[in-house]
Amino acid sequence: EFEIKGEPKLPPKSYLPQAFGNVSFEEIGKALDPASPLRKQAVHQLLQKLRRPTDTIKAVQYGLMVKLSDNFDHPDAFRCMLQFVRLRSSRHQLLNKTKIVDKLMDVAKNGELPCRLGAFACLEELGGHPGMSKEYKSSVTSFCIKQSGADKEAKAKRGALEVLRTMIQKQDVGSLGDSCIPTVTSLLDFKDAEVRMSACKTLQYVTVTPIGKELCIKSGSVPKLTSNLEHTNKKVRLSAVATLMQIALLIAGKQAIIDAGGLTILIKKLDDEDAIKNYTLQCLTNLFSNPHARMTVRGGAGNVQKIEQLTKNKDPIVAGSAKSCLEKLLWDP
Repeated sequence: EFEIKGEPKLPPKSYLPQAFGNVSFEEIGKALDPASPLRKQAVHQLLQKLRRPTDTIKAVQYGLMVKLSDNFDHPDAFRCMLQFVRLRSSRHQLLNKTKIVDKLMDVAKNGELPCRLGAFACLEELGGHPGMSKEYKSSVTSFCIKQSGADKEAKAKRGALEVLRTMIQKQDVGSLGDSCIPTVTSLLDFKDAEVRMSACKTLQYVTVTPIGKELCIKSGSVPKLTSNLEHTNKKVRLSAVATLMQIALLIAGKQAIIDAGGLTILIKKLDDEDAIKNYTLQCLTNLFSNPHARMTVRGGAGNVQKIEQLTKNKDPIVAGSAKSCLEKLLWDP
């Protein structure tokens, strides 16, 4: 810290010139040494310099990515690491030539909460890229399954679920292990709404495939997802109905939703916000290939009229979904 009067007065050489942009990557590298008292300033300075891909490439050449991993006790280190993770050339080195992924998992489990969340953010970004080896995919997936279930911090559970959701998109659902879907299902009634929403959204990705739908039904997720249709948080309701819409494509899924009392609740959701109405209409459309579902909804007072009214909705997407739903409801094979 220093005063600026007239011409800038540089601080003593023992300090990194934070107020100026002329500090070199070499100087930053020296200050990132674990024994240096200037580590905090060095991390801040590095964050300021990683503005462009060319800067990031240069920082990698000076070995700053690896040195930065020795400073994972500082929350800003993860903001810097995200810059490295997003660059293809450094990402390849990070995944294949260092132990940084192992360090990220260690911090995500044992660090202070701000650092843990930063580590999860880096793991999520890494998980979205094809360069991650099969071994690392398996390792990170297993780690996040365990942390999402066992972690006591709600924010950390969400971080683990977000990484897990990314990993699910890159792997066959059947390879995720026996504990994955039951663990996520157990979080569908967790007290924190954001955790519930993340769990619903994770199962939404799982149920893209037939085997994922089957595993969700077997895990007992359908009654919990149905219950979440009435949650006070609209993000929870939206993610829950989107997942049920996909499960309803299976014969066993239709029956599971009917058995969970889903028909009555879904009809109520036609009075919800437009995005939720749209998924609800699509879910009902999928359910109506089941004769019992059609007859039950037709027999309910005002149900047909409610769906007819939605065909005139101002939102053309909702109106289109309502027309398809009404056609399926009135269908007599």
